[in-house]
Amino acid sequence: MTATLPLPSYTDEQLAGLDPAGLLALMRTDCDRVPRAVVDACARRGNAMVAALQDSLDRPWEEDVGEGDWCLRLHAVMILGLIGTEEAGHLLGRLMRRMAESGDFDLQDWFSGYWPALFANKPASVLPVVRDLFADRKLDWYVRANAVEPIVAAACRIGADALDDELARVAGIAADESEDWELRLSCGNLLIDFPRDGHRALVDSLEKRNVGFGKSFDVEDIERAFAAGKDEPCWLRFDNPWKFYSPQAIAERQERWAQEDARRTDEEFLDDDLADGGVSETYVREWPKIGRNDPCPCGSGRKYKRCCMLA
Repeated sequence: MTATLPLPSYTDEQLAGLDPAGLLALMRTDCDRVPRAVVDACARRGNAMVAALQDSLDRPWEEDVGEGDWCLRLHAVMILGLIGTEEAGHLLGRLMRRMAESGDFDLQDWFSGYWPALFANKPASVLPVVRDLFADRKLDWYVRANAVEPIVAAACRIGADALDDELARVAGIAADESEDWELRLSCGNLLIDFPRDGHRALVDSLEKRNVGFGKSFDVEDIERAFAAGKDEPCWLRFDNPWKFYSPQAIAERQERWAQEDARRTDEEFLDDDLADGGVSETYVREWPKIGRNDPCPCGSGRKYKRCCMLA
């Protein structure tokens, strides 16, 4: 079995002696093995860390970056989610936009479902930044679907009237024939999470038109939600993005990468053998490959990218 790298560890004194630039350099080196103590140390720097992240992330986003730079973008989102200032919220919104404009779907997939938690401690003055993302038709539907969730989550915290007003806006997008179909289905999913009698006909009509492999929701999903009659947003399952930094999560992730490396080596060996004229038994995957847009195997009815892919 491929060996995994040891988990890094730092004392409070070591972290206290690092300025924001030093902490960023450390995270580039440790990649996805960064311990939670480092992220907390970054968050304690407050707006000084926000400024350091902004300077780093304002550079051009090349598609083919090293692992350290890509992981730093991931850590930046996590750190900004812990800092409850307006500056942190604005940069977090800018990061969402950069992910979409650069076509970084891997990074978007990591955080899909977690955005309500990441924006939960931000002042109301940050919401227009997220609203602009949701309203921008030049952006891919995926980031727009992610952006609507923290908006609705904020309305939940304000009260019933604010929530109903926000759901009416979501329903307007879901009903708009000129809008992206995937975004409309995502809004339909959200309306099922917040069942209102006035939206029932709309989600029923979306379901009838949503045919073929990878349906976002079906009749049973709708009937179950409206029979229960209670709000059950999917982001309640994703209230702690920072579990990414638990020692167990880090260890499991490293083991998973090691297994994938070993499996990739086996597949390459098999391809080389066949190219040389060798005879081999048909290769069968240990488990079926699941695409981002395939139904989640857990049976939730959601797409894999919006469900257990993020767990």
